[in-house]
Amino acid sequence: MVNQIVCADAGMDCDFVVRSDSDDELVRMARMHGEHRHNVDMDEAGVRELIKPAG
Repeated sequence: MVNQIVCADAGMDCDFVVRSDSDDELVRMARMHGEHRHNVDMDEAGVRELIKPAG
């Protein structure tokens, strides 16, 4: 099952979306994006709350 994280769901004005069948990869990529693009360090649990089925 492919899931996704949408940056805008975290309250950012950003069109970044990452999709993967690995939730661990989603978390890693979203955290990297947040750190490099928004200078935000989100904890893993907070990022996991943003995971939704891709659609």
